[in-house]
Amino acid sequence: MSNQSCSTYPFRLTVALGLTIALVLAACAAPPQAAAPPAQPPTEQTAPAQPAAPAPGQPRPGGTLRVGTNQDPIGFDPHLTNATASYRILENVYSQLLRFKPNLEIEGDLAESYRAIDPTTWEFKLRRGVKFHSGKPLTSADVKYSLERIKDPEVKSPRSSQLAAITAIETPDDYTVIIKTEKPFAPLLAVLADRTMAIVNKDFIEANGGKLDNVADGTGPFKFKEWVPNTRTVLEKNPDYFIPGQPLLDEVIYQPIPDDTARSTAVRTGAVDFIEYAPPKDLELLRGDSNIVITGEGNNNVRFLAFNTTVKPFDNPKVRQAIAWAVDREAVLQAAMNGAGTPLYAGPFLSSFWPGLKEPVFTRDLDKARQLLAEAGYPDGFTAKLKNTPTYSFLGNAGIAVQEQLKEVGINLEIESLEWSVFLKDYLGKNFEAVVSGYSGFADPHPPLDCTYVTGRQNNFMSYSNPKFDELVARGAQETDLAKRAEIYQEAQRILLEDSPMVFLYAANEYEAMQSYVKGYEHYLNGSHVSFRNVWLDK
Repeated sequence: MSNQSCSTYPFRLTVALGLTIALVLAACAAPPQAAAPPAQPPTEQTAPAQPAAPAPGQPRPGGTLRVGTNQDPIGFDPHLTNATASYRILENVYSQLLRFKPNLEIEGDLAESYRAIDPTTWEFKLRRGVKFHSGKPLTSADVKYSLERIKDPEVKSPRSSQLAAITAIETPDDYTVIIKTEKPFAPLLAVLADRTMAIVNKDFIEANGGKLDNVADGTGPFKFKEWVPNTRTVLEKNPDYFIPGQPLLDEVIYQPIPDDTARSTAVRTGAVDFIEYAPPKDLELLRGDSNIVITGEGNNNVRFLAFNTTVKPFDNPKVRQAIAWAVDREAVLQAAMNGAGTPLYAGPFLSSFWPGLKEPVFTRDLDKARQLLAEAGYPDGFTAKLKNTPTYSFLGNAGIAVQEQLKEVGINLEIESLEWSVFLKDYLGKNFEAVVSGYSGFADPHPPLDCTYVTGRQNNFMSYSNPKFDELVARGAQETDLAKRAEIYQEAQRILLEDSPMVFLYAANEYEAMQSYVKGYEHYLNGSHVSFRNVWLDK
């Protein structure tokens, strides 16, 4: 889920994430009132009062942006949904305390300023005059309610573990929020900037019985207007958005177009103005069209083959290791993305990302794979079921490629091809033996490592458990020295690779294609579409 050349991806992503983490760690380590060292950013940050510099030309308000999406949204509760298709809509409806810039540096969103009072205490000053779309003024009580709702085990948010380090949320006045942790928590700012940490209207949620099935009341640049399943989702301009001059568009209409060729055709013929997941196979065709603009950068995502570690034969780590040795990641990337991405030979992070392992761990070795299968009691291989989805071609095609490769060591994966909503239900419900899936959007290594692999986490769909791994992840979050933190996470990754609850396949490049009259769009390294608030139509 990313874009541009493989060589550009690792360098630019590393720089961006390094800056983000440097800000987090420097601020966490700063004592009260202490001046930051010259080489590090200050602990207090102030949100921009004005919108970013306009795109070339003269931006003009008005118009409707028609967006061809890969999938219809699945769930509208920002604290509960796991679907990227939902978040790319909801991130334009809601705001967070903090937000990411395109390169994943952190800045204020609802927080006008923020500072570390001490290594375990943060103060956030809210913007004044911010209103929910319903007209209710935003106060610190809404921030406290939102974060505590995510933490609440009764709500069952898949993000609850990300806020587990928070021991208290205080609101000394309507525009001040104090967040306390028991120990230093290095990822805190990156966690709070994530689009999953949306600030919601307490009164609105309670009035709707705690459910946000197809309603929303945020403070973002666009208001939720309607959802017609499998047809369209419509957002309309929020005239009271707290950033002056934004948004410029009157409406954004999301139209699901799951088929890659149909999505490319839609933007080429003008049926839509913009498409996400511009298919790599069509890039040459799209670039040859003078009416189309392609954008994109490397995106921080992980595509993998995951195993249910509670069912045979995937309860045996040697079986899982055998598959890790049998997979040809280059060939999988070619089948899934026409080669547009980076194979993952050593864990869930690129080697250029600061906590990533620098040397390959798994390369294709069929003899080693056969030896491990024999040691596991499967010298002739076995048959198992692989749940796969063609809805996202980069997942569906990867599954087919893996299926063919594993036949060479006697493993027969019978593919059950499912529409995305059905696939997602089975995946989240742990109703599978093996699946091809992925995750993305992280700016710090802690959220993916903690949410996906720590024992008992809601997003640990593999039911994986290793107490040593859990302890390292917890220790890494408390370490404020970047080099030491990297060493801790690298040790954790080595354990993860030894246990192999999933086989890491590749990090994909991601592209967007749009009509040349679409101006002001910026590609985000986490796959976000929040730059729609800057978009205008030059026609």
